[in-house]
Formats: sequence, C-alpha cells, structure tokens
Amino acid sequence: TQTIDLSRLEQRSPEYLSLNPNGFVPTLAHGERVLFESNVITEYLDDVFHATPLLPDDPWERAQVKLWQSRELEMAKDYRPLMYQRLLGPVVRLTRTLDEALDAARSSTSDAADLAWEERVWRLDVLTPDEERGVEERLTDWLTRLEAALAGRSWLVGERFGQAEVSLYPRVFMLPLVGVCIDPGRFPHVTSWMARLATRPSFAKTLSQAVA
Repeated sequence: TQTIDLSRLEQRSPEYLSLNPNGFVPTLAHGERVLFESNVITEYLDDVFHATPLLPDDPWERAQVKLWQSRELEMAKDYRPLMYQRLLGPVVRLTRTLDEALDAARSSTSDAADLAWEERVWRLDVLTPDEERGVEERLTDWLTRLEAALAGRSWLVGERFGQAEVSLYPRVFMLPLVGVCIDPGRFPHVTSWMARLATRPSFAKTLSQAVA
C-alpha cells in the first residue's frame, strides 16, 4: 500500500500519472496489471478473487448495483470540491504558508493549472459561499434518497451485503468530515445501515488502519 498525499498533489506527479493518467485515486497494481476507477477495481477483484462474490448473479440485481454506482459517481462530483474547500484546504493552511504549499506541490508537478488549483485550495477559494451551500444541499438530498431506499430493508440490493455497500459506504462515511450531518433522527435507516457495516471485520480493520 502506498499513501498518495493529495495536499501535495502527489496524484499529479509524472510517476503517478504514468500509472493513472486521470490523476485521481485509487489505483490498483495487480502484478503487471494496472487498474483505476474504484468501481472497475472492485469488479475486477470480485472476478479474480471470487471465493465470496459480492456482485450478484441475477441480471436485475446486478443492474441495480450498477445504478447505485452511477448515483455515487454523480454524488462524488459534489463531494470532491467540498472536501477541498472544507477539509484539505483548512489542513493545508494550518500547516503551510502559501509559498510552502506551492513548493510542496512543485515537488510533484510543474503544471500551471495544478499549481493554480493548489493556490485556490490554500485560499479556500474552491467554491463560492453560494456554491458551497448548493453542494451541501444536494448532498443532503442524496442522503434523503438513500434513506428512502433503505426503508424496510437491511441492504441496498438483494438480501445480503454486497458490492453496492462497498461502493457507497466510504463516501457516505466521509460526509460528516465535510460538514454534511447524518442526523440519526432524520436518517435512521442510513444510520442503522452504517452501524451494521462498521461492525464487519473487514470494514473495522480498514478504519483502524486509516486512524493509525
């Protein structure tokens, strides 16, 4: 495992771009095979290490998983700028001056657009106040739809834990980090769903490693 420091734009370094030309995380190297985009990676892993498959065999259920993945990708378009505005930007400002932040970024990239982005992040200028409110409202609306989908059921697709949970849980888990509250009174089904997932050994292990 290699950690890519987004605050230093390590995802924009030539070495990383040679693996993942999109310049996003994550990237998986499995031997000589290199994959990127989370849903592509997890589907590949499901096919290669299929002792406990997470993707359903039923065509309709498989289509439902794909729809949830599509919804998560749309939600991610709102999550990312809010993450830079409310999480990474303040962290960078607390630890580095603007010149130090740009110097750190230059150790990864010399691209003018990348450096201009780093300056916007440092200045907390990724979103205007109106844009920030709009993004938060859309993310809350997305939670409302997830809440409705989980009413009367334990899992998003079918009758067991599966790929839909793997695709959605990480993003939902990170929403409070950017100030989008998952109020148990307003989102009881989402809260229960997250609690069930948090007790799974694989999820708990991943979270403990992240905290460490």
